[in-house]
Amino acid sequence: PADVVTDGVVWLPKALALAGLASSNGEGRRAIEQGGVRVDGVPVAPDTLEMPVEQLVGRVLQVGRRKYAKIVSIG
Repeated sequence: PADVVTDGVVWLPKALALAGLASSNGEGRRAIEQGGVRVDGVPVAPDTLEMPVEQLVGRVLQVGRRKYAKIVSIG
């Protein structure tokens, strides 16, 4: 959804929550900080809470081993 994007940047915890990969923004933030989030199999740095839209569209966002979603379009 468009409310996740601000100035071409996505706030990852909210994106995880809206995609159903985390139950809340806080859980999404903790998953990132603990190294449990990957984009196309590459771990997201623990201090990365925002990413440019271009780095997410068409990629697979994964939390843990079993939760994943392909980001088709943002906004």
